[in-house]
Amino acid sequence: MIALRDANVATHAGDLSGARRALSRAVRYLGRADADTDVPNWAAFVGPFEVDYDTADMYVRADQPKRAVPFLRAAVRGVGGGLARNSAAYRVKLAGALLAAGEVDEACAEVGGVLDTWGGLASPRLLGKVHDFQRVAGVVGSPTARECAARIRETV
Repeated sequence: MIALRDANVATHAGDLSGARRALSRAVRYLGRADADTDVPNWAAFVGPFEVDYDTADMYVRADQPKRAVPFLRAAVRGVGGGLARNSAAYRVKLAGALLAAGEVDEACAEVGGVLDTWGGLASPRLLGKVHDFQRVAGVVGSPTARECAARIRETV
């Protein structure tokens, strides 16, 4: 967990080599977690999907959305449906990376899946992410993107 925090700080500071080193540490620690009896309860919930998410975040911030997409797909699969708000946030992040990578139809389908479950979600942070996606989709010259932006307006 601490290595992931280090990666997050390095990513936001623009230190990509520092982020990579911290992510490597996180993967090493994660690989030992099952055998390490000294892992505190507060750190035991960290799993591969958080490492995937933070790796994707690094690539998104480095303006390499195509490299982020496979990690975000893995993170979305890993978080599952049990954590609805987190799952929705991960899916919106994936949609943003897909949109930036030029995969408009897939990006809008991903956001559409989030909107299908919108009634059960209440998070100002998630709402901000959806509105960010809407702004970017609104300037893409695609009918699919325009329809997606309109659906976001209607739904949220």
